[in-house]
Amino acid sequence: MPNSKNMASEGVGDVKLMGEETILSYGNCVKTSRCPEESETAANSRPWIDEVVRNEKVTEFMAAKNSVDEGEIYGTAAEMVYRLLTYPLDYTQFATVAIDQDPKVETDVNIEFIHNNIHYWAGGDGGHMSQIRVATFDPIFWLHHCNLDRIWAIWQVLNPDKWFTEGRVGEFNQKTIGLPEVITNKTPLRPFHKDEHGNTWTSDERSSDGRFSSVSYKTKIFETVNVKYGACPQQALQLLAQAQAGTAPLPDGMTEVGTGVSALDYAISVRYSKFAFGGHPFNIEICLDPGDGSPRDYKRDYVTNVYNFSSPAVVNGEEVCTNCTNLQGQDIQVSSYAPITPILNRLYKENRLKSLKKEDVEGELQRLYWNITMNGRSVPVSEWPRLGRKIILSGSEDFGNFDVIPSIGVGATPPGVEAYYLPYDQSIKLKTEVGTGGSVVFQSSYLNLDASNRTDSTGISLLYFNESSGQDPNDEENYHFLLTFSIRRRERTIWLNSKPAHGVWHNQTVIPINGWFQGSNVHIRVDVRHNDYSVFIDGRGFRTRNKNLGQLNVTHVQYWSYPDSIPPALSPRAVSVTTYRSSNEVPAV
Repeated sequence: MPNSKNMASEGVGDVKLMGEETILSYGNCVKTSRCPEESETAANSRPWIDEVVRNEKVTEFMAAKNSVDEGEIYGTAAEMVYRLLTYPLDYTQFATVAIDQDPKVETDVNIEFIHNNIHYWAGGDGGHMSQIRVATFDPIFWLHHCNLDRIWAIWQVLNPDKWFTEGRVGEFNQKTIGLPEVITNKTPLRPFHKDEHGNTWTSDERSSDGRFSSVSYKTKIFETVNVKYGACPQQALQLLAQAQAGTAPLPDGMTEVGTGVSALDYAISVRYSKFAFGGHPFNIEICLDPGDGSPRDYKRDYVTNVYNFSSPAVVNGEEVCTNCTNLQGQDIQVSSYAPITPILNRLYKENRLKSLKKEDVEGELQRLYWNITMNGRSVPVSEWPRLGRKIILSGSEDFGNFDVIPSIGVGATPPGVEAYYLPYDQSIKLKTEVGTGGSVVFQSSYLNLDASNRTDSTGISLLYFNESSGQDPNDEENYHFLLTFSIRRRERTIWLNSKPAHGVWHNQTVIPINGWFQGSNVHIRVDVRHNDYSVFIDGRGFRTRNKNLGQLNVTHVQYWSYPDSIPPALSPRAVSVTTYRSSNEVPAV
């Protein structure tokens, strides 16, 4: 900082993480830090104030040697850029982590995800680059974003026919800079003038005069991309050369084709809720158990990671990011994509993988597991369902036809615990029924209690359906509503109720809503006891409701609102559901 002032002189304050327990006092800093240890982040410590810079740790993240050729550095970052520039993506898929209406594994790689991960790799746990509010204080931020522009320019040259036609309205008043409500590729980009007469550039004028779109030029760029970024093609050619020289056989799963080689390219796709933890950034670490019986060790078993680079919309009661508020209200779902073929090649070289055939790879990757951290600390497993996490393993031979391997990607949960993703306005069947002594927990990363001008109701329900009855499972009237918990915003009340199949609603229990919800992250727990259901809101005992329909197990759960024209009080996309065989297994909130 100029004149050795601290960052508080520029309005920088504290950042709170992990349920408001961990505080990073960036306002005290005079210089920026990269990859500090937790012991070095104390608010008044000299290392934290004066800077902790572990560039060797940044290099370790960026250029981890996962390749066969130990003499070359082809790290995870390079592998992701290689796929970004060679996969067949349209502009929107290339540009953003937001999931398509019809998501496909092959479109989960994107420049925004690469951007996010590098913020974590450069900042580490607590370093400035890892936090949106202070990242720009680190000079590497500007180099990072210049390089993103460079990669974008390369992609534009390789894909001259792919662009956008219409953009969404920005979250600020675009009229103040002369922009209309809707931006197209022909909208003047004020204040970027192209001549002395006041004419401005448009997005369609971004490219060159066409001389750089020639086939020969693109071919040369692809050759450079292969050499600079593509570890997998280099590894495959090395293995082919060894086979042709007679020093080692070509691995099963690879096929010699002309002067090259063909093999499956494996990757992990991760999809999750961006604001699952109230906007706080978090890290999803993907690991591979060595399978030798030793205890799991996240650092030893680390394979790759996905960093959610985000910020709370409200800090100290003040809205600091309007766009974040809107995205959190939509419970936006995002995607990321991490290549693991180089790691598989390494395992093959170390004789830990029999071959590169799909069945052998699938067997090896059954030992994948993951951890979720904030600022280096593990998030309790009980909180994981908030993510709505879905982890998919896929393999592709031509980058255009990805084959999902269905046996990989189901998150490990303790015995007797099951996690579900419950979309809005739907009901789902539980794999295991919940009976007396068990619990059902609903979680939402969003809550809106603002009353509308009409009566509305948002509810979650525990259902029972008798599959042996021969009745239609698509007819809601055939279900017993064992317990319904509903939020009525206009009336400022919460209702508990029940209804038999083909019957009428019983007398409801009505409780004023004031004071029950502690924040935007909602945790509703229902314990199934012998004679009643015991309901908890955000860890506090709420009410009990008698089992009016007898000793029926919970077979289904439902998330609904009425009327459809009014957005629900909870997440507009989905809530997470976790079932427990025993109520004693439910972690404390």
